[in-house]
Amino acid sequence: MAMYDPAHPGELLRRDIAAANWTVTECAQRLGVARNTLSRLLNRRIGMSAQMALALERLGWSNAEHWMRLQAAYDLAQARRQQAA
Repeated sequence: MAMYDPAHPGELLRRDIAAANWTVTECAQRLGVARNTLSRLLNRRIGMSAQMALALERLGWSNAEHWMRLQAAYDLAQARRQQAA
């Protein structure tokens, strides 16, 4: 089976932040989350939570379901990669 390698949601969010010309600190403030939490997501240390997806939705950056689908696709691809190894 061909491996599908979806991007981590944090990578996509990093592009959105850059396109908005915001710093990580500014984005965290707008989202109402700790800067450290956002940084960990952007650096692929944590996954997209439902709370973060809702915060992004409130900013108008797609809807929460979109962000959660991205996380699910990433997680499934990682699990398949581990199973194949």
